[in-house]
Amino acid sequence: MKDDSANLVVEVRFEIEKDAHGFPQYRDAEALLCKPLDAECTVCEVASVPFYLKNVAYGDTIRAIEGSVNLLEFGGVMSRGGYSVYRILLHDWSIKKQTIKDLLALGAVVEHEGRLIAIAVSEVNGAGAVLEYILEGKRQDRWGAQDGYIFGP
Repeated sequence: MKDDSANLVVEVRFEIEKDAHGFPQYRDAEALLCKPLDAECTVCEVASVPFYLKNVAYGDTIRAIEGSVNLLEFGGVMSRGGYSVYRILLHDWSIKKQTIKDLLALGAVVEHEGRLIAIAVSEVNGAGAVLEYILEGKRQDRWGAQDGYIFGP
């Protein structure tokens, strides 16, 4: 019988810290896919790029606790994975496919939903080039951009 435990992922719920303007207005939480690092799923590695969170990044090791209705909830960061997270909101839908292709070619981990693209990048994978790409697109008014979590050693 094949052991699929290496491919197991669970959803962990994270409370979203709203900004000064109450953004995101219609979301209080975000669920991320995480890889359990123990049998009880109390220690996990974040396996998706957050869209709305500022306190966690792709690749971080987190503590998960059992929440209401048997959901796993974020219990804190145990160690950082070395990734920074950025997000862009496209002004023009027609550039989405090419933008994702460009970001992947620069070594970023990318997730997208509608006009929003969440980007994770580590220093090892060329964070400077990705950040310059994001800033150049913002200067050219192709998208708006925000920082998520910024890794600092």
